[in-house]
Amino acid sequence: FRGNQAALGEVIALRHMFWSFSNAMAHNPIPWASGAVLPNLEAALSYRTFMSEAYPRVIDTVRRVIASGLIYLPSSARDFDNPEIDRYLAQYVRGSNDMGHIERIKIMKLLWDATGTEFGGRHALYELNYAGAPEEVRLQVLKGAERGGRLKQMEELVDQCMADYD
Repeated sequence: FRGNQAALGEVIALRHMFWSFSNAMAHNPIPWASGAVLPNLEAALSYRTFMSEAYPRVIDTVRRVIASGLIYLPSSARDFDNPEIDRYLAQYVRGSNDMGHIERIKIMKLLWDATGTEFGGRHALYELNYAGAPEEVRLQVLKGAERGGRLKQMEELVDQCMADYD
C-alpha cells in the first residue's frame, strides 16, 4: 500500500513538473518582434525532452499499481442493469474505503481508455514522437543552450568551481 502511495506521489510530481514548464513558458516569455513574445525556450525544450519519457512512465505506473484491475472490467454499463451480473460486480469489484463498484469500474474504465486501448496506444506513440526523434530533441536543447549563451554560463561556473581547488 505504501508503495502504491509513493507511485501516486511520483505521478503527481511529474504533473507538477510539466505544469511548471507550462507556467514558465507562459509567464516568463522571450521578447520578440513588434512587442510580441515567444514562450520561454528553455522551458519548452525541457518539456519536449522529458514528456517522451514521463508519459510511458505514468502508463507503466498505472499498469503496475492497478494490475489486474484493468483486466476484469464489465463489457458495458448495461451489465449494471442486469441484477444477476450487477450482484457479482458489487461483490467482487467494489473499491476500498466504501467506494461502490460502479464508481470503481468507471475509474478503471477511464484508466484503461488512457493506457490500454487503441486510443491510449496512439497517444503514447504521439507523446514519444511528436517533437521529433528523441536524440534530435536533445540536440536541440544543446544547440539552444549554445546559441542563447547558457552553455557558456555553465562552463564558466565549472571553471569557477575548478579554480576553487587551486
